[in-house]
Order: sequence, then structure tokens, then C-alpha cells
Amino acid sequence: MGFITGAAGLGDESFSDMTYKGLRKAQRRFGFELMIAEPDSPGMVSNQTIDELTKNCDVIVLLGAQYNPLARGLAASNPDKKFVVIEGNITDSPNVASIGFQQHEGAFLAGALAAMVTQTHIIGYIGGTDIPPVRSFLVGYTEGARKVNPEVRVESFFIGGPGDFSGFEKPWDGLRVATRMYNNGVDVIFQVAGMTGNGVIEAARREGKYVIGVDSNQDAMAVGHVLTSMMKRFDEAVYEEMVQLFSGKFVPGSKKYGLREKGVSLTDMRYSRDVVSPDMRAKLEKLKQGIVNGTIVVTNLLDAY
Repeated sequence: MGFITGAAGLGDESFSDMTYKGLRKAQRRFGFELMIAEPDSPGMVSNQTIDELTKNCDVIVLLGAQYNPLARGLAASNPDKKFVVIEGNITDSPNVASIGFQQHEGAFLAGALAAMVTQTHIIGYIGGTDIPPVRSFLVGYTEGARKVNPEVRVESFFIGGPGDFSGFEKPWDGLRVATRMYNNGVDVIFQVAGMTGNGVIEAARREGKYVIGVDSNQDAMAVGHVLTSMMKRFDEAVYEEMVQLFSGKFVPGSKKYGLREKGVSLTDMRYSRDVVSPDMRAKLEKLKQGIVNGTIVVTNLLDAY
């Protein structure tokens, strides 16, 4: 089994670590050897490393939408191998399975919470790089905030431009940009930035403001300042994919995990209960049920991606 991590590599306390957790759980059950490739600058694994991994592995898991073109090419030239792209959207390759998350649904709830908590009516968003999967968080976040308060203003910033995946591995840039936002009136920031987001969380701690984490449960990283985290269950999704694979039931194509499938969710907000009132929680639950039953439709930017 080969694993090509996300742009920031292992230790990001975010999607790479969470996916690795799911793969290790599968490894303990099925006993396969696991080879790991982490990115070189600027956030992509070298061609030489990818070639070596492909040559030595029967199955390759790739983490991140940036690997869609790579997975498509590798699958075509290695029809005897299987590929799993997490955050991918490949539907026409017989040896590629794509796992996607309805992040816009979870981001909607994050935006709703931010709009409930903000005192300045200005909330922020920091993305690692300007690509459709990251921008889709911003769309959902904005819609959720304006569902609660149509007058709320959303300030957004992407650390890296389109194709610059190093934007996920720059915590000092995250600290700098978030500090500037907080000093300009933003009091809640939703960060979708991998390791860069760790800097955003640190800025919230230093400035006495609030932040919303992403992908994994980051609530304990700055207790009292992380309102919640919008989790994507990379661990459970990749583990389920490994179970299917080792059961001889590999299914190519695209699979989506949303609020209904419990693929995305907010945390239990254990450390922010003095800020997030029971009334706020009840409103969030009502919004969640509206999305699940279809009475609230959140724009999915990835439908056209």
C-alpha cells in the first residue's frame, strides 16, 4: 500500500494525519506494508518518488484534489494497480475510486455558528490555496453566516494562488494574515489551510479571538479560542475503502460523504460551551436537519468541478 500525503505532509494535525490514522487502523487489521511519500516544495511529491511508489505498491492512496490529473495518468499506465483519491472526482477510470466530502454542508454550519458568535459582524476565512475544493468551503461558510445574519461581512484570504499548494504548509503566514484580520475587526476566522491553519489558531490564542478548525478535531489546540472544528472523517472513509478493497469489493467511481452519511460534522464544542449557548446549539441542529432533509440547499461549488 502506498500513501501520498496532502500538501503539508504528516504532522499537519489535519487531513494528512487523519488519513494516516485510518490507514494504520486498516494496516493493523489486514497486515499490509505501508509506504509513505511526503511532498517536496512546493507541496507536491516529486515524479521520481511517485514512480518508485507506484512500482512497489499494488494500491496507492493519494490525498488531495491536486492529485486528480496525476491519478488519472497513473491509472491509465498501470491498469493492474488500484488508486484511491481522497478529495478526488474521477468517475471514468476502472481502477480509480474517488472519495469526496460534502464540505459545503459542514462549512454552512461553521458559518452559521460564526454569525451567531461574532460581536463585530465581521467574520473571516483563510484558505490554504485557491482551488475549487477550498473555495467550496468559503461558499458554504458564507451562505451559513448569511442565513443567520444577512448583514454579516465575510473577509477571505487565500495563502496560495491557484496551483500553489505550498499555501498549506506556511503556519507563519497563517499567523500573520490572521493577526491582520483580527486587528481589522474580524473576531471569528474559519481556517481551511492544513498546517498553515495552525498559525491561524495561534493568532486566535494570542489576540483573544475565535477560530474554527477544520478536517480533524482541533478544539484542544487553543482551548477556549477554537469554537469548533468542521471535521471531515478522512480516517473512517479511507478505512472503509480498505475494508472494501480487501473484501474483493473495490468499486471505482465517486463516493460522497456529507451530513447525512456522517462524513462531515462539527465537534461537540467541549471547550467552548461558555460561548456557544444551548440556544445556539439548538439552532445549529435545526439547520443541520434542514440540510439533511433537503429543505435547506447549500451551493456545491464542486458540482461543476
